[in-house]
Amino acid sequence: MKVKVFHIRLTKENLQSDQDNLNSFLDSVTVKKTATELINGQPNFWSILVFYDDQKTERQVKNSDKISITDENELTDEEKRIFATLKQWRQDKATQLNIPSFMVCHNTELMTIAKVKPQTLDELSNIKGFGGQKIAKFGDDIIAVLNSI
Repeated sequence: MKVKVFHIRLTKENLQSDQDNLNSFLDSVTVKKTATELINGQPNFWSILVFYDDQKTERQVKNSDKISITDENELTDEEKRIFATLKQWRQDKATQLNIPSFMVCHNTELMTIAKVKPQTLDELSNIKGFGGQKIAKFGDDIIAVLNSI
């Protein structure tokens, strides 16, 4: 098992690039455990400690048939509007839970939801990043957001 530390700076200039960097890393490894801490400094940032293994396990390779959209340019104007609504929901949920927004859902997951527009929890499970735990925590909220649009 290996360890890597990430800092997610809470500034407009750095937040998205730091999150994208973390998301890219998380997509390439098998995460074993994480620890987070909000650090008050200049600027404030989340320090994230990731314990991981280099190679994906067989279970994760099997999940590679799940749907994933990784580029916002693949979205239509309507899907971009849905994506923006989902990002606002994610921010509100993260604030409510007092966690960073990327810990609720990654941008790639939200883009894929905007593209696929799942109507059931079963359809949501076809999206990369949505397993039993995430669906149990956020699935009903996501379906409700989609139905309200």
